[in-house]
Amino acid sequence: MECIEILDSDEEAAKAAEQESDDDVEIVGGAPAPALPDSQDSEVQILDDAADLSEGAQAKLLKSLLAEKQQLAQQVASLQKKTSDDKRAKRPVYWRRDGDGKRLPDDAGVDEKLLVELTPGSDEYESVAARLQSRGLPDANIASIKRCINDHLWAPYAARREAMARRASGEEDRVWRSDLLPGVLNEAENPVCLPDANPCRERYLFHGAAPSTIDCILDENVDFRLSQITGAMGACAYFADQSSYSDQYCRMPDHSALVRHRHAGTAARPQDALKMLVCRVLLGECGRGQPGLRRPPAIGGSGRLNDSVSNNPDTVDDCASQGSMYGVFDNAQVYPEYVIEYKRDYGGGGG
Repeated sequence: MECIEILDSDEEAAKAAEQESDDDVEIVGGAPAPALPDSQDSEVQILDDAADLSEGAQAKLLKSLLAEKQQLAQQVASLQKKTSDDKRAKRPVYWRRDGDGKRLPDDAGVDEKLLVELTPGSDEYESVAARLQSRGLPDANIASIKRCINDHLWAPYAARREAMARRASGEEDRVWRSDLLPGVLNEAENPVCLPDANPCRERYLFHGAAPSTIDCILDENVDFRLSQITGAMGACAYFADQSSYSDQYCRMPDHSALVRHRHAGTAARPQDALKMLVCRVLLGECGRGQPGLRRPPAIGGSGRLNDSVSNNPDTVDDCASQGSMYGVFDNAQVYPEYVIEYKRDYGGGGG
């Protein structure tokens, strides 16, 4: 910054303006003048009002202020874009496209969730549909499959995944295979959770609940606090590797945790539309679940806790496991990525 030098004539002012650079100009008023070197004291005058400047000096001041304003605006826009880009950089690559493969807006799902309806026949749709039907529901008549994009839920999930990966392998900013291939294709190609490729034991698992509860989960995520401590693995959020198991909870009138297990087998009418989630779940170190747990058990004799529980912890590395349940006590370990709307085809025998 530099002070305006008041010259004896307009001619000298114009000449000086041509020689000066476009540095910022400061008008100092209402306070004592700053101390200047002796060689400049006699040549500089401090003004209280910019109107006292010559027309040439006023024009130069205005130009400088406008340039500064434009520069600040560019800096703010750059910072906002970088923040947004950094946030989206952690998203799966295939989230950039809609169900038809068209590019989505860059801010899709940032401020509020976006449900992207997948196109039947696409790799993403068929992988999720095959997972539902091949794991216990061959009679499921699928009405739609939608991908949920919700940064309010993805950001804590991605942060927890990075933290678990650092703890397991010490690696920073790794590339996740599950973020490259759409649907559950990655698990089909990599059915075993190898430590170098999947240190967090991230798996796709089913979660069933009443349709209204499913809608709430897509907004706010699962809530393990609603689970009963008397449940088979304690007060955790439950997930299954078989769609047939989760289907029982899709037919309950309220949140599954609020309904006793003996009601779980109530059959739905064939015309009832059901919803089921296919969630990403970070299982990490898995211990055995049991009634009464409010948090995962400790790992062996160490003071560190497991990340999850299961009725069969030995299957945690096997993405093709059958008949296993898993539970987590932290919502940040869950991301509800797909919601399937379907009906059951009971062959005309539904009640």
